[in-house]
Amino acid sequence: MNDELRTPLAELEKALGYDFEDPEILKRALRHGSSVASDFAGSYQRLEFLGDAVLGHVVALMLFERFPGDDQGDLTRKRTHLVRSERLAERAALLGLDGWVEVGQSLERGGGRESSNLLEDVFEAVIGAIAIDGGWSEARAFIMRELGDEVDELDERTLALANPKSALQEAAQAGGLPLPEYKLIRKGGTDHMRKWVYTVSWAGEEVARGEGRSKRGAQQRAARRALVRLGLVPED
Repeated sequence: MNDELRTPLAELEKALGYDFEDPEILKRALRHGSSVASDFAGSYQRLEFLGDAVLGHVVALMLFERFPGDDQGDLTRKRTHLVRSERLAERAALLGLDGWVEVGQSLERGGGRESSNLLEDVFEAVIGAIAIDGGWSEARAFIMRELGDEVDELDERTLALANPKSALQEAAQAGGLPLPEYKLIRKGGTDHMRKWVYTVSWAGEEVARGEGRSKRGAQQRAARRALVRLGLVPED
């Protein structure tokens, strides 16, 4: 790459572990649609589409090779854990992509560049950009650098704590028990700072309760505490 073109993005390329032959591809991967009023082709949308497909392929291959004894259901649960939106957004933030993405003024004022959905999209767009610029092997190498350690550390506890509600439901089904029941016991706060409190019952008995700023968050926290109390995962 021409040094003059490399300079502005050199820091980001170092963080990505990949030097682009064509810096314009990387620039497009960092451009939200709000910054290009009339030309969607100038945004990261198409690269995001490609990156999502490449990510899914690479993660599936990594899991297939790493866990030869897993059936389809086990592999699917692991894949879902690895590519969940909040995890990809976290990886994007660690790479500093939130500081590079180009957004329109209204989105900038609203703090949009830090939203989980946007960061997830940009992470996938960068994967797509690497695939276009360097090919499959470079995109695969990038994904393995970003997610490889997490693949090696996957276990049942990790999966259970990543989605406690699903883990508690699966445990009930495996034991031939009724599905866990969640009951709202308190709601308070303002519209912008709502607080929910839920209980979760296991086989008809309340075993835990959780609170959160959303219904889902409160239920997930209750389920996580239930998993610990029932001895299904060890206490932190």
